[in-house]
Amino acid sequence: MTRRETHITNVIRSRGVAMLLMILGSWMVLATPGFDLLGLADPASLVMTLLTGAAMIMANRQFNLMRTTSLFFAGLFMVSCGATPTLFTSGIMPALLALTVMTAMWVMFSVYNERRSDRRIFLVFTLLSAGSLLSPVFLFYIPVFLIGLGQMRIFRFKKLLAALIGIATPWWIALGLGVVPLPRLPHIFFTPPSMILDNPGGWPFMATVALTLVVGFLTGSVNLIRILGFNSRARAVNGLLSLTGIATGVLAMVNFTNLSTYVVLLNVCAAFQTGHFFRATVNRRGYIFVLSLLASYAGLYIWSRLS
Repeated sequence: MTRRETHITNVIRSRGVAMLLMILGSWMVLATPGFDLLGLADPASLVMTLLTGAAMIMANRQFNLMRTTSLFFAGLFMVSCGATPTLFTSGIMPALLALTVMTAMWVMFSVYNERRSDRRIFLVFTLLSAGSLLSPVFLFYIPVFLIGLGQMRIFRFKKLLAALIGIATPWWIALGLGVVPLPRLPHIFFTPPSMILDNPGGWPFMATVALTLVVGFLTGSVNLIRILGFNSRARAVNGLLSLTGIATGVLAMVNFTNLSTYVVLLNVCAAFQTGHFFRATVNRRGYIFVLSLLASYAGLYIWSRLS
């Protein structure tokens, strides 16, 4: 690369640019028509999204997920969320799912090959089970984290028992207090794409989600080869991250009725994979890809505002 290209790359990877991208993503949400700054749900969704970004940064700092100190991935996460601003005016569930699963992953990263990890495993599955009291979508991630026990090399009877107790505890307490009714089998609905596309901003919303899915899949596939060369712990934590991303992408397509619920978490996983990709291609003009991606999200946001 030329000296100028190296300078551009270093600027993009700087903390200043990452902070500007986080501010930009927040502004994109706040500027959305219908965002109720004085309400409860809309600001809560934005705050939880910011907390998710903070958890991403701290998890990377503790476990060196990206093999870099650059915070670009967190800035990209906020911009991708800002490109689908209607999520923040339609309830707290997308942000809550992302924050819960990101927190669960962060805790799970810490139990790699740890004998004394029962409490942390209990905490992970308690978080997911508690979320399922609000939405059954959280239940889909319990099998993902059970597989994660194997990836963390702690899939033993005692750890599995801690997970099962964690799953049962929130429901046991809630049912005992009479807070929730007895669970019933969920009803399966099919939402035709036209129901989303016919809504105001439906086309740009679907295009943004499709872009995130494609970017996450392509960068994740390229990163897989690089991750195989990491040490066993790094392979385990990145394997759980990849597994969560794959599961979220599949659920977003299969559980189409609840598509919007998965989008913020999908942005988390895609941002991590893009950060990995940018780190691997930093000396091979990777800046072109990330600048094109940022421009695409900006264009989709403008399209959503005009639709």
